[in-house]
Amino acid sequence: MTTWLATCVDGLSFNRQYLLEAYDATLQLGGLLYRLPGRPRANLWGIWTAEDPLVLAESLALAAAALCWVWYLATHNCSHVDRMWSILPPIYVAILSRRELALAAASLRVAAAARLSPATGESPGLLPGRLLSALSASGADMRLLLACALTAVWGCRLTYNFARKGGYSLRFEDYRWAVVRTLMPRVVFELFNLVFVAAAQHALCLAITLPAYVAATAAHKARQAGGTPEPLGAAGWAGAVAFALLLLGEVAADEQQWSFQRKKHALMAAGKPRRGDYRRGFRTSGLFRFSRHPAFFFEYAQWWAVYVLCAVGPSRCGVGWAAAGAVGLTFLFHAGSLWITERISASKYPDYALYQARTSALIPWLPGQALPEPRDD
Repeated sequence: MTTWLATCVDGLSFNRQYLLEAYDATLQLGGLLYRLPGRPRANLWGIWTAEDPLVLAESLALAAAALCWVWYLATHNCSHVDRMWSILPPIYVAILSRRELALAAASLRVAAAARLSPATGESPGLLPGRLLSALSASGADMRLLLACALTAVWGCRLTYNFARKGGYSLRFEDYRWAVVRTLMPRVVFELFNLVFVAAAQHALCLAITLPAYVAATAAHKARQAGGTPEPLGAAGWAGAVAFALLLLGEVAADEQQWSFQRKKHALMAAGKPRRGDYRRGFRTSGLFRFSRHPAFFFEYAQWWAVYVLCAVGPSRCGVGWAAAGAVGLTFLFHAGSLWITERISASKYPDYALYQARTSALIPWLPGQALPEPRDD
């Protein structure tokens, strides 16, 4: 116990250092932005080339938030941030990991230049092994390379899922915003849009990737001291595996909902009789037997996995400010997305209250008794 407490105290000291690094980067960005009107080219170049990658990541988040707000003023559409949500986090992770990516790219170029030839007596099938060896020997932090790869897959999948729903049509707006508008006066909604939709959501979009900043800062300091980045370790592997499993869960949940909604609307359009879930209007089978919103759970849980992958090792005992993004996202889903989605569903479907009483809201859990067959009207 004494050893663990000492480790935690040491970890808190490290966390304070990383937080101060982030604070200094923010101050640096503020100075560059303050001087931007007088010397735009020089200060934009200063943002791009800043030694601390958080300067560039924060500037991109500010630009995205400003663009969403201006775009909203022009279109009165609140879903512009949704169109960026799956694209920006992988970019932020890549920016924060740019030193590691540069090391890995240099090592891969060297490995690719050493082309295999029949004279070596080696099989071309060994090439992937050589590339993995090159990555291991590059000195790059493997947790950050994994984070870049995993979040890129996450972003591609979520972008595809949003696109097939028509989300990238400029006329698309999430159906929940129409309800939110009715819950507050126009002036209050406009302030809400500026403070929460444009500013807070983009801040959260960056915050969920800050574990990568902790790992990148730790790796950079280790190399400056003449050492090497901390090995991936059990926590890192656990975070990577958890992320992959949670990603598969989200894929399954989205596919189940997508196929259900398509068939339901096809039956309605054809005027064919509907039974079970197709009649009651919402899905209660598959993963939806264990959670009313499994995709919500898998989504925020993946960013807890990123925290475990990137920040638990450097923080020494798992306590760190970089979990703020995962905490915020968890709160957003539990207190925001869940509330408004449930409100709409309960108003549309008579059997939804019974489903709420028998099935966990977000965290998958043992289901209650299955819902009875809907009665004919």
